[in-house]
Amino acid sequence: MSHILSLIDFYEKFKIEEDCFNYLVAVRWTNGFFCPKCGCTRVYLLKSRALFQCKACRHQTSVTAGTIFHKLRQPLHKLFMAVYLFATSKKGISAMELQRKLGFRTYRTAWTLLHKLRKAMTSSGLSLLTDQVEVDETYIGGYRPGKPGRGAEDKDLVVVAVETTSNDNLGKAYLKQIPEASSEVLGKFVHDHVRKGTMLKTDGFASYCHLSGDYDHQPHPQGVPQNAGKLLPKVHIVIGNLKSWLRGTFNRYPSSRYLSAYLTEFEFRFNRRWNLAGIFDKLLKCCIHADKVTLAELMA
Repeated sequence: MSHILSLIDFYEKFKIEEDCFNYLVAVRWTNGFFCPKCGCTRVYLLKSRALFQCKACRHQTSVTAGTIFHKLRQPLHKLFMAVYLFATSKKGISAMELQRKLGFRTYRTAWTLLHKLRKAMTSSGLSLLTDQVEVDETYIGGYRPGKPGRGAEDKDLVVVAVETTSNDNLGKAYLKQIPEASSEVLGKFVHDHVRKGTMLKTDGFASYCHLSGDYDHQPHPQGVPQNAGKLLPKVHIVIGNLKSWLRGTFNRYPSSRYLSAYLTEFEFRFNRRWNLAGIFDKLLKCCIHADKVTLAELMA
């Protein structure tokens, strides 16, 4: 698939609804369409309804069935434009802005679509971090009275891991909302995302001490909280970018209920920041191959 970055590229590739339909068919069924019910390859297209009908069992299939676009009653061209705006905007786009630009009748329509796209962005986590990795936690939430740092209450705890490449640049990063900073929770996050034997840099928090057996663990006691950015500079660049992005794009921190979805979006964008020309195609393919998700599941 060709890379699309500019609006001109988008409009040249997807001039009409049929162009979007043909793209979905080509990506979903690379070896040709087959009936999902009986497996028969003898089908015909009901053009008036944009449905495939099997000649054997008469089962009808929509090109968006089972995808992130499942049961979204919007033209494909509008859905593709939403993906384009969402993917290629460096800082993302709010539901209010998407509603205004694409003319959705309700805010909920735009909100639902954006959260479906965030669901499609979920990483497989198969690409483990290597080289040197810094790990630390942060709290997401507005300024509230009470204890600072790990003693904070009513804020959301997020753990962040980022690798440093051989030329001292930031590599990939992983972020996750966690219920507590226990050794079990932090240990599972590190084992899920960092290759064993990697040099692992953390602060002196006791919950990381047990990782020395599997990693070249280098704890750096920070003393006072102000030293955290100096001792673990790479991970705190990511944390700073995350908080600036949340405040800048959405003008507020998201609620605890939906924070994980925004972390998924940030992670997706951060790990593809050097390949913006391919980010539209990548997200569109993710939407096609990801499992469908309902509004009730998004709000659960």
